[in-house]
Amino acid sequence: MSSCRKKHCYGCSNCTSNSCYCTGPSILSAFGSLRKESGQVIDVDGTKVDYDFVGPSANVTLNIVNDTITINESGVYEISMSLTLGINPTDLARGFLFVNDVPLNFSAVSLTVTSSTLALATVSKTIQLDLLANDVIDVRIHKVGDAVIVGSSSLTINRIG
Repeated sequence: MSSCRKKHCYGCSNCTSNSCYCTGPSILSAFGSLRKESGQVIDVDGTKVDYDFVGPSANVTLNIVNDTITINESGVYEISMSLTLGINPTDLARGFLFVNDVPLNFSAVSLTVTSSTLALATVSKTIQLDLLANDVIDVRIHKVGDAVIVGSSSLTINRIG
């Protein structure tokens, strides 16, 4: 590994601690995650998932009070969300990713249950999205029918470009 101390150098053999000869693109590392482990009853359509814990992060802002992740550096990000949902038979629940309070319909994670008993299932989705500095992301639950129970959940972001 190189002894270069530049943020954009990822260990090329051309650099020294005094001189950087990197010619490749510089990508500032950015990642973070929010996690939920306790149950949450969603009885109002459009309620945000209420996260319990913040994970490790770099160059993003994790807000446990508002249950959001704010982007600090523009770039292409991989965003993963996972939800464990408990819903009544024939009801519908979806988790939507929101960016700046606008839902991204293509990112819907949906679960439809037609059995005769309460269903508990884990659904997940990963997307890539071009985000700008100061964009704010969160996950909200859309429901049709009775209350939805969110068991565990996670929202993870990682800059890839």
